Amino acid sequence: MHSIDSGFRIAQIFIYNKGFQMKKFNQSVLATAMLFAAGGASAAAFQLSEVSTSGLGRAYAGEAAIADNAAVVATNPALMSLFKTNQFSVGGVYVDSKINMSGNTGITALGRNVGARLPSTSTNLHQKNVVPGSLVPNMYFVAPVNDKVAIGAGMNVNFGLKSEYDNKYNGGVFGGTTDLTALNLNLSGSYRITEGFSAGLGLNAIYAQAKIERRAGVLANFMPVKEDTILTQLQDKAAWAFAWNAGVMYQFNENHRIGLAYHSKVDVDFTDHTATSLQAHRIGQEGGLKLNLPDYLEFSGFHQLTEKFAMHYSYKYSHWSRLKNLYASYHSDGREAFHKKMYYRNSSRIALGGTYNVDDKLTLRAGIAYDQAAATEHASAAIPDTDRTWYSVGATYKFTPNLSVDLGYAYLKGKKVHFKEEQRISNGAVVVTGNYSSKASANLYGLNLNYSF
Repeated sequence: MHSIDSGFRIAQIFIYNKGFQMKKFNQSVLATAMLFAAGGASAAAFQLSEVSTSGLGRAYAGEAAIADNAAVVATNPALMSLFKTNQFSVGGVYVDSKINMSGNTGITALGRNVGARLPSTSTNLHQKNVVPGSLVPNMYFVAPVNDKVAIGAGMNVNFGLKSEYDNKYNGGVFGGTTDLTALNLNLSGSYRITEGFSAGLGLNAIYAQAKIERRAGVLANFMPVKEDTILTQLQDKAAWAFAWNAGVMYQFNENHRIGLAYHSKVDVDFTDHTATSLQAHRIGQEGGLKLNLPDYLEFSGFHQLTEKFAMHYSYKYSHWSRLKNLYASYHSDGREAFHKKMYYRNSSRIALGGTYNVDDKLTLRAGIAYDQAAATEHASAAIPDTDRTWYSVGATYKFTPNLSVDLGYAYLKGKKVHFKEEQRISNGAVVVTGNYSSKASANLYGLNLNYSF
């Protein structure tokens, strides 16, 4: 450990008490095996598109207008009016993300570049595979009540991300652990207003969990702490929020239809009864963080051009600009526990796909899509985001007229991103900077079973 020069002693305000023993949080354990989906985000920021495997095979083109199976509960409830029998679907998509970070960090204290003396091993920001692979589950049921009314229920994950850096990562004040998951439980209904026009409405209960953890990293070269000392730790094992979604569908005839679907914003209030922030001189006190998730709108079309071939398309617009900060404070006096400016912009997604019915048993799909990042020049090591292109293929095979399996694969290629992060400490007396480059790609594998009765 390097000696502490007089110009950097102000950084010691981090230490609430020399030789303290930090109180550990209990590890987050979700209620069931289906509540662990916090993998790499496949849409803007930490939005997830993986609501079904059939959709995966066409890069989720036409989601608001296609009624392949019961997954319409998650996309456009108005499409439930197209089913004549009960529909059940269950499965998931495994997201294998490859996100690698590189760069270097610097430190100034009272205007002096105190980080210049450090060797490169203490300042490099290289880390491979910062987002672990994860399964994104789904389950849906649709039941027609009569010729006009249908009801449905579903479970899927609309938002989720987990990034993990080594405990002794030099950029611990930027990376650390960031874990955000929002499991969506939905009840929906649809009504056929005319022969070609239907509308649907859904009510959603969101079960969310979050964990934010930041460590000393390079600061350990100037402070009496170790690289893996936790500076900030916030966690909520179970928060609930509520939202709604709605959709309309117009069918010109059995071969051509369009759909419009809307999902409302979600505000999740997380509370941690044992929040720790050494900068605020607080260990094990109650604090909270409000997460403002976006509303989004999707327009889609489906066109059966020949007896065997159909094309479909989508445009999706997400209101990410409403997420301006990740800000946590203590409930007793409102003092800041954690603050990260997000600088997000609204984002768009466009997708084009095709479906080919080989015969009564086999259907093939393919699609391409372009996702616009919500973060621009203000990207984040904790929540990696970049513009990305999807290349997808998939198939459905019917074992019997009632039982089928969906298989899907997609390759996501992200643009290389260069960005700078900055963490100010002690009202700016100490400034830690990170000059990053990130490179991202992902392989997605999907499997769903569908049953009608």
